[in-house]
Amino acid sequence: MLTWQAVAAPQTLQVAVNIGPPWAYYQEGEGVTGIDVEIIRHIFSGMGYNTEFHLLGYNRLIKEFNEGKYDVASPAAFPPEHGHLTQAYLPFKDVAVSLKSANLIINTIADLTDKNIIAYQFARIVLGEKFANTVQDANYLEVAERELQLKLLVNHRTDVVIGERRLLTYIIQQRFPLQQLAIHPIFETKSYGAIVKDPQLQQQFDKQLSKLKASGDYDKILSKWP
Repeated sequence: MLTWQAVAAPQTLQVAVNIGPPWAYYQEGEGVTGIDVEIIRHIFSGMGYNTEFHLLGYNRLIKEFNEGKYDVASPAAFPPEHGHLTQAYLPFKDVAVSLKSANLIINTIADLTDKNIIAYQFARIVLGEKFANTVQDANYLEVAERELQLKLLVNHRTDVVIGERRLLTYIIQQRFPLQQLAIHPIFETKSYGAIVKDPQLQQQFDKQLSKLKASGDYDKILSKWP
């Protein structure tokens, strides 16, 4: 005779991910996908869970996770008020980008002085004191929507956009294919993990993440979005 556990459907975890291709985005015919999505999906699938993904801006993602609406939120750029951090698995490379035609020389954070700059939300905190002290309110703006950031750059409304390299180059190729970017790698690469509500689930996540890396599937996911 089958037990209840044997016939019960797998639990579906509610996962909030920060919207931004190629890390997390909606693709027609495929649904929610991207590097972060596929890594999380592989990990929880290997643990016997289903996953339902929700694409959110970062402010809303953190707020609603702290309110208990989701089992998992990613990425975790700050220590969580609630929940438990997984091991890091998202290699984010923040860069400054400008239009190649502008011929800007930006080799250090100090070279951003007197430039008009648009960055992502909380960039002043994430990128550290040196960056925060360099940018000035008069020529600095934080904007959540990445496409808008690059639209302003393409239309010469700003000199520099600061954000994650894969994300910015993906959007410029998809939305503004005739534009060429100059990429200025002036920040250190930082790796982030996710926040998991349940501590046991977080520990299981980390173990499964190690297995995913050992199998080679982790590198295969990253290589799909170079």
